[in-house]
Amino acid sequence: MAKKGIIFDIKHYAIHDGPGIRTTIFLKGCPLNCLWCHSPESQLIEPQFSFSSEKCIGCLECLKTCPRDTIKKPGLIDFENCDLCGKCAQICYSNAIKIIGKEISVGELEVVKKDYSFYERSGGGVTLSGGNPQHNRISH
Repeated sequence: MAKKGIIFDIKHYAIHDGPGIRTTIFLKGCPLNCLWCHSPESQLIEPQFSFSSEKCIGCLECLKTCPRDTIKKPGLIDFENCDLCGKCAQICYSNAIKIIGKEISVGELEVVKKDYSFYERSGGGVTLSGGNPQHNRISH
């Protein structure tokens, strides 16, 4: 069975997270809760619902798409019944809705290999950032 963990982003061609050109994998699940954290979305290990009222265009497609009828109006969500399926985020034209975090297997990280020639030429590599790798519950 494949090992799995929770991530919230993968950034290709990063130049600020170590030497050379890098791929940065941002993990979720940091127990420290630092006030100055520049990635607060990394603190909880579970996937999270995110809504930006500034980006919302009021199309109401999220309400029509939600299979559990948990979105009462944009930004008003019944979290007790929401299973974070992400269908509302997939249909959101303006990216006002996002599900931050997903479980992936180590095999799915093969995507970093496509950047190998950049690593080789620049002295770069892969950086794990965001949450705490030891806190991230890697399952078998």
